[in-house]
Amino acid sequence: MKKADLVLVGKVVRSQGRDGRLKVRLYEKAQPGFSWSKVHLGGDRGCEGFEVESLVLDRNSHFLKLRGVDTLARADALAGLGIYVEESAFPPLGGGRFYLFQLIGSRVVRKDGSEIGTVARVLPAGDSSLLVLAREGGEIFVPFTDAICVEVDTEAGTIVIDPPDGLLELNEI
Repeated sequence: MKKADLVLVGKVVRSQGRDGRLKVRLYEKAQPGFSWSKVHLGGDRGCEGFEVESLVLDRNSHFLKLRGVDTLARADALAGLGIYVEESAFPPLGGGRFYLFQLIGSRVVRKDGSEIGTVARVLPAGDSSLLVLAREGGEIFVPFTDAICVEVDTEAGTIVIDPPDGLLELNEI
């Protein structure tokens, strides 16, 4: 499977113990019903799929045990890799709710319809997030708040924003 078909959900921090367990940092909180049956670990050289034996939360840290990773040396070799899952592993949220990764690739326009850019990635920023918009001439950072992002349509792939004066020019300084 190609990385482009997967969703980045975390990173392998390091090995944990001699049995091949991995300490991991998860980015997107798993919702009830989230499927942790299979993950893909990858970096610049591609991804490798693994069946999940267990995912345990212990003292505010997550520990992942993968089938076939049974030694300290094998676990050490996986440190630093991204953890990816198929989009189908995420349960539908319904009620107009969505996952942040579903915003990537969305067109961002002003209320008057003028095009601003395309969401290249979403950065966590405390209790909210920043949309990183790719556009001609570079990137723009837009806070993902109800006051600025007034309409989000994940089906159509568009986000309508009403930015305060000067927000879109901040990166031009």
